[in-house]
Amino acid sequence: MKLFQRIFATFCAVIVCAIFVASFSFWLVQNTLAKNQFNQRRTIETTLMGSIISAFKTRGDNGAREILTEWKDSPVSSAVYVIQGDEKKDILNRYIDNYTIERARLFAANNPHSNLVRIEYDRFGEEYLFFIKGWDNHQAQRLPSPLFIPGLPLAPIWHEFIILSFIIIVGLLMAYILAGNIAKPIRILGNGMDRVANGELETRISQQVDDRDDELSHLAIQFDKMAEKLEKLVAKERHLLHHVSHEMRSPLARMQAIVGLIQAQPQKQEQYLKRLEGELTRMDTLVGELLTLSRLETSNMALEKESLKLLPFLGNLVEDNQSIAQKNEQTVALSVDGKIPENTTILANESYLYRAFDNVIRNAVNYSPEGSTILINIGQDHKHWIIDVTDNGPGVDEMQLPHIFTAFYRADSSANKPGTGLGLALTQHIIEQHCGKIIAENIKPNGLRMRFILPKKKTGSKTEKSAN
Repeated sequence: MKLFQRIFATFCAVIVCAIFVASFSFWLVQNTLAKNQFNQRRTIETTLMGSIISAFKTRGDNGAREILTEWKDSPVSSAVYVIQGDEKKDILNRYIDNYTIERARLFAANNPHSNLVRIEYDRFGEEYLFFIKGWDNHQAQRLPSPLFIPGLPLAPIWHEFIILSFIIIVGLLMAYILAGNIAKPIRILGNGMDRVANGELETRISQQVDDRDDELSHLAIQFDKMAEKLEKLVAKERHLLHHVSHEMRSPLARMQAIVGLIQAQPQKQEQYLKRLEGELTRMDTLVGELLTLSRLETSNMALEKESLKLLPFLGNLVEDNQSIAQKNEQTVALSVDGKIPENTTILANESYLYRAFDNVIRNAVNYSPEGSTILINIGQDHKHWIIDVTDNGPGVDEMQLPHIFTAFYRADSSANKPGTGLGLALTQHIIEQHCGKIIAENIKPNGLRMRFILPKKKTGSKTEKSAN
């Protein structure tokens, strides 16, 4: 049985059962409800009449009239009458027939202690008759059936049968509509999955259910997000494959050419072998960075992290890069905010984090002019450590700045500079694995600042360990 048929059958069964249970419950409680309503109303009426009699005894007919006037908006007051003996009229001039008045007076005379009918006298000896209309009715009347069609000359049972049949038909129709309303987005979702499975990664379905605001529409939105991420991932893989094949073709072609030169000019074999070794080293570096990038992008496991002392870590970075900078008569300097304690620690994978900072510092050295200073400054805010690496190079065109963390992207300023085009992409992935972020921005008059933002280690945090 299909999902629509199951939902429809379930709704039908629920609606039919609910109608019969409701009908049975109505007939079962009708008498009890009528009796309770009668008793409640009679209690209020007797309480009101008692209040009127008390007011009459203290303030005369004016007191009784005031009580009735105060209760005039209550439907209960319309059933309580006060008849002046001589005039035989209600003190509020409400109409009441003489026959009812006489019957009430006779009942009061025979039942002087009744709380439904009472005769009282004012201070001048004038008689007043207090009574509740319908005092002689001691049995609650059955409530009229709500299942009644005005103007239809049929027995009450047929009225009820017609109305119940109509309710069942409407209920079945609503069940059909509701079942279709639930099953439709599920069918749309299934069709979308089939299209994605067939390679149509641009498939989106949320616009087909944008008239809804429920769990199924949220599921469609999540499907679109999944399809979008899958499309980007596949596009990234294709982009990576394209650039890998391009990047590897060039050194392979050069190595093939070198082999040809060695065969043609064996006397220069040593010279060509050194060039061949350089190309092999470059390919080895490229493959290593590709493997690292792939592992960072595709792995769902976090890096293994331990407590790392931040200042000694940065000091080692500066010292390791100082020898390279000195070749260009440059200086790598570390500036520390005086408020940062020496034992400051972060939760990090030291080897990966070293690689991220080393990539940026080496770039700064490569792009800065001779005699300049590459400044590494560490500061903080309430929740983060902020580490800036600032160079004095030409910077990056503002239009190209957002793309420099893309794999194999080379800005115009990087022309004729060595590198694989993967360093900053690796750096960004490593920093994201450390729950941080990296921001690149040009500074005036010239230079580029790479800002690392890393979260502060929470007190009592445990070492994260997982296979990468």
